[in-house]
Amino acid sequence: MEKIVPISDLQSKAKKLVEQVKKTGEPIIITQRGRAAAMLVNFELYEGHLATLDEMSFPDWKERLAEAERDKGKGVELQDFLKGKRSYDRGKK
Repeated sequence: MEKIVPISDLQSKAKKLVEQVKKTGEPIIITQRGRAAAMLVNFELYEGHLATLDEMSFPDWKERLAEAERDKGKGVELQDFLKGKRSYDRGKK
């Protein structure tokens, strides 16, 4: 459920509201003169939205997403990757 807070509350309770957003991840709508004026959001969520928008700016984003979904779970274990990297590094020298 959306939380709506007047800007006067933001001015007096900023630290508390920021902590709440960080803890819950739920955004808070800030109103000014009874109308939505801004939104207080978790920074990590905001970064995720920016990354999504960036990915979607590529003309082939749908194909890239489909490929990522097909490859889901086909990762390499870290230890296996590191073993392979070490043998590759030795071969170059």
